[in-house]
Amino acid sequence: MFYQGLHTRRSGDQTPLRYTKTLLLPVVLVVFVAIVRKIISDMWGVLTKQQTHIRKHQFDHGELVYHALQLIAYTALGVLIMRLKLFLTPHMCVMASLICSRQLFGWLFCKVHPGAVVVALLAAMSIQGSANLQAQWNIVGEFSNLPQEELIEWIKYSTKPDAVFAGAMPTMASVKLSALRPVVNHPHYEDAGLRARTKIVYSMYSRKAAEEVKRELIKLQVNYYILEESWCVRRSKPGCSMPEIWDVEDPANAGKPPLCNLLVKDSEPHFTTVFQNSVYKVLEVIEE
Repeated sequence: MFYQGLHTRRSGDQTPLRYTKTLLLPVVLVVFVAIVRKIISDMWGVLTKQQTHIRKHQFDHGELVYHALQLIAYTALGVLIMRLKLFLTPHMCVMASLICSRQLFGWLFCKVHPGAVVVALLAAMSIQGSANLQAQWNIVGEFSNLPQEELIEWIKYSTKPDAVFAGAMPTMASVKLSALRPVVNHPHYEDAGLRARTKIVYSMYSRKAAEEVKRELIKLQVNYYILEESWCVRRSKPGCSMPEIWDVEDPANAGKPPLCNLLVKDSEPHFTTVFQNSVYKVLEVIEE
């Protein structure tokens, strides 16, 4: 739920729709079906004909089978781990290029010139493709993020090089890259242990008691926690704010005020505020 509900992650169920709008998914499905059809046809030919030279001829194009199997593997990875769609999308583009294959669509190219098929397909894809490009060009990058620059500068000059930080994963990437400080959760790597640590870190946005959260952070050897009030209230869709997600994960504390709201007002006695600006509030974890 944390991965699906966060505003920083786009919902996985939108992916097939985006692929369909650009015609990438329909073209890949056509190519995949054509490959499966060819495999079945070739296998049937091998089973019904015993000559060795015929068998060799039928399996001359094993690269098609390889690409089809790789597509299945990348699809499975993309479904299981959302960020691994970065492998799936380029491979789908490679598969889509096989729409020009005479091995698969020779029957079509006997009637229609391959160039006409390519031009028509690119023209249709460019309708949504141009809109996607325009949307990307309109994105203004965070090249001037003054609050985060202030945070990084404070970390670099006011904390020890081995001070351990925790907080929202996008912010942790900046802390690790720009301030060179150890972090307990990182958005560019994923395994079961990291997901468990991230859940503990995000308990700061739950309704748990401050003492309980502090105790878990100490176990992770966290020295500083970067609190962002916006994460308390941001809501990508109904039921997906951090407190609402925690109501499902931790129903025993449902109805209590979110811990992050309490700490924004007063971090004592379990944490000490050591830095604050318009976006970030750095809490030092007071060890018992």
